[in-house]
Amino acid sequence: MPHKFDAKNWKILESEWRGKILPAEPLLKVLEKLPKRDVAFDVGAGTGYFTVHLARMFRRVYAVEINLEMAKILSSKGLKNVGIIISDRPPEVDFEVDFVLFADSLHEIDCKEEYVEWCCRNAKSFAVIDWRKDCDFGPPKEDRLEEDEVRRWFERCFEVESLDVYECHFFLFGKKL
Repeated sequence: MPHKFDAKNWKILESEWRGKILPAEPLLKVLEKLPKRDVAFDVGAGTGYFTVHLARMFRRVYAVEINLEMAKILSSKGLKNVGIIISDRPPEVDFEVDFVLFADSLHEIDCKEEYVEWCCRNAKSFAVIDWRKDCDFGPPKEDRLEEDEVRRWFERCFEVESLDVYECHFFLFGKKL
């Protein structure tokens, strides 16, 4: 079973330190170029570090979170255009999804293949931002994902590019083929 972030340490997710190692700006610059920004999903949203930014750019954002305590913290931010889904499985959707984000979460998901399939079926674009294997801090190294492997998972459905903007994270962005 993969490492799960301990919700008792939630303040790390909102810290100035995290803002320095994982600024939102590189992602936001990529998203500004999307032709349509109606619906986004933030999978593994935690306390909403990226959700807050997505809510400013998209008409509707769905934050998928497995931990109720983290979801309560996100809910307390009062984001009117954000729906919170408590689940460890991909949600069923019957509408177009413009963007799906996996930020510091894909390595924690038990049903990775199911989420990749869900993303392929439903999303026009996606991003994975996750811990590099060679970073000296973060989740256990044995639980981290190989960037090339993650790229291969999504390449059958998306044109995938790697953006080298973070020291401790890889950043993959893809658009539907």
